[in-house]
Amino acid sequence: MSKGKYYFSKSLEKGLKILALFNRDNPAMTQSEIAKILGLNMTSTYRYINTLVEMGYLEKDAKSKEIRPAIHCLLFCANLMRATDHQRLIRGVVDRIHAEHNITIDVAFAVDDTLVRIYHRGAEETLTYALPDFSKNCLHNTALGKAWLSSLPMDLLEEKVKTMALAPKTDRTIVDRETLLKNVAEARDAGYAMSEEEYLPGLITISAPLFDPQSGRGVGAVCFDFSVLEHSAADVAAKFAQLIQDTATQLSELLPPEKHRN
Repeated sequence: MSKGKYYFSKSLEKGLKILALFNRDNPAMTQSEIAKILGLNMTSTYRYINTLVEMGYLEKDAKSKEIRPAIHCLLFCANLMRATDHQRLIRGVVDRIHAEHNITIDVAFAVDDTLVRIYHRGAEETLTYALPDFSKNCLHNTALGKAWLSSLPMDLLEEKVKTMALAPKTDRTIVDRETLLKNVAEARDAGYAMSEEEYLPGLITISAPLFDPQSGRGVGAVCFDFSVLEHSAADVAAKFAQLIQDTATQLSELLPPEKHRN
């Protein structure tokens, strides 16, 4: 037996295989489904799942018993993404555009109703805003969220909007579902989305969706942030609409295919 085989952890292998089961098509699973797919008995499956739940990587719905990745798992994945060559390439594109235009830039993935920030670069000597590592319930009030929504097929978009909690962040936040659908449709046609003080007073943002290089599905967005003290929404659209779309295209080409991200 080689040293590698001797020090191989079967328990760790099974835990990682459980985490790897969850993806965009399978965001939640039951214990019996996990056991069947991996060929494990129910007792062992329960032990692995319970360990991951206790560590904060998975969460179990008390009523439905469905299991899904938890926020701590998203943080873990985001940190791994930041350490990869893909992150280095993304950082190179963002840093170059930041240097050329001195603008605040955020790159984020969308996971259910949460935006997971991958990279941030703030403008120098100007008012800036840094998106949190995780932003829940913000798909309707941020340009990042609306840009990602614009990448969804119409049937999935309508289904998504139907279940969203459109909580107001400011007095300009869109809280009507039909208005949101119209706004997202306009973003799809334009190729970019905007948020004018809908998430935070004084903040104007413009964003374009990121697409998986193999499947073509929308996976997130890139965003430029500005202060109302320095730019108007019309000014931002006129000056940066093409640049944000070009940036999104460049970044999409650098993303790892979904099967390597899940």
